[in-house]
Amino acid sequence: MKTNSVPKIRFKGFTDDWEQRKLGEIAARVHGNDGRMDLPTLTISAANGWMNQKERFSGNIAGREQKNYTLLHKGELSYNHGNSKLAKYGAVFSLETYKEALVPRVYHSFKVIDGNPKFIEYYFATKIPDRELAKLVSSGARMDGLLNINFNEFMGINLTVPNKSEQEKISNHFSNLDRLITLHQRKCDPTCQVKCNKFIDN
Repeated sequence: MKTNSVPKIRFKGFTDDWEQRKLGEIAARVHGNDGRMDLPTLTISAANGWMNQKERFSGNIAGREQKNYTLLHKGELSYNHGNSKLAKYGAVFSLETYKEALVPRVYHSFKVIDGNPKFIEYYFATKIPDRELAKLVSSGARMDGLLNINFNEFMGINLTVPNKSEQEKISNHFSNLDRLITLHQRKCDPTCQVKCNKFIDN
């Protein structure tokens, strides 16, 4: 479905209309695993993205449930439909730092079959899909701390997306910005630590 909703600022050379499509038209479900339990076991933090459970919880909290975890490959995504102060309607992240990993089965995991997965992650980070997700949540209804949005409902939300080439251009731009921000933060950390130590010593 064509739409006139396009950004006011675009990269040079892109003039096509953005298209409204259901997530399920450009993505497919990822579920199950191949029995390997020695892979990294991850969890999603709205603030930090994918985190190893050993680092976040000082240990693997999966327990017996790990056998039911989903095997995710690099470039595939998961939607953690638990709300938080930072992500009222959950958060979506693409797996980038590991080639393969095990993630909780309760996440809605999927792979992009027509588009760029990193663009889809950034698109969800804009909170634009929150308007669609909000329609799916019954007033106050939650299950085990998760918003009561099932996979099929999630796949039915509408996204307004450009063609794959423009998606890649946009995602590369924001990835470069993320790397630049991280680089500057690393440069600032030692200086901040010195200032903090001086403050404490005084």
